[in-house]
Amino acid sequence: MKNEVTKFPHSASLFRFCRRVLDQKYGGVRIIDQDVGQILGFDPADCSHWKKGKKNVRSIQAIKGIATYLGVDERLVRDLAAGEVSDEEAYFEFTGYGPTQVDAKLMEAAKKEYYRMYAASWSKERELEFRTLFTVDKRVIAAFVEEIHERIGFREPPFYIPELLAVYPDLLLNAEQLSDAGTRSDFRYRLAVSIAEHFLRSRELSPSREAASAVEGLQKYLAHVDEVAANLFAFYLLSPTALLHTEIAKLDVAYDLISQLAEKFWVSKSFVNRRLKELLVS
Repeated sequence: MKNEVTKFPHSASLFRFCRRVLDQKYGGVRIIDQDVGQILGFDPADCSHWKKGKKNVRSIQAIKGIATYLGVDERLVRDLAAGEVSDEEAYFEFTGYGPTQVDAKLMEAAKKEYYRMYAASWSKERELEFRTLFTVDKRVIAAFVEEIHERIGFREPPFYIPELLAVYPDLLLNAEQLSDAGTRSDFRYRLAVSIAEHFLRSRELSPSREAASAVEGLQKYLAHVDEVAANLFAFYLLSPTALLHTEIAKLDVAYDLISQLAEKFWVSKSFVNRRLKELLVS
């Protein structure tokens, strides 16, 4: 017997996204289909039809209601309902791209731990060592990424990840990763982070990092700093500042600027929002 064709696949995708968000928000609490249906006040029958893609959920009221209930960007729900992104991509957008600046509270805790370990020998030199260890220098990372762009001749978006392989043979990426990187913005970003981790390990951006990582109690703080550095690297790799300025100057102001940049750089709208915010506060 042939599988039944889903009449409204984007609505079914929207249902899956809603359920995953509810699962994340109420972790540990069992979420059932009707919990998702309650977002729009659906009875069990309508809920079942929505889940199976038999009910088209894409009205303005429904989109606003879902976005408000879940606490997510309305544009993300709209793009999902229109089929512009998959539920996997939308969920990645919801969960976020990770930090691009060091968390002040976390670093305060790290400093207390650092002081506790070296209280008997605390000095200005030890203070400087701490700052060096737990500081992410955006300029250094941006300059490092610029070297990579210059080496592969990247002067116009989008950034083609496979081009790195010809110049950096020690960067090992499998065919599946490369294929995914060319089709989905979330895969491109994840791969860019993996590339960041490879390059950051190969450069001594923090000479004392290796020694300090062996000290019990500091690993989780160092992991946070590494995550920030990798995220910044990924943002700069896919959308360098100079090219952003160049492309922004070319945009047609009669249309959505965020959408235009996302299309130019092969990234998501959420990525562009995060990147522009990071650019403005730098």
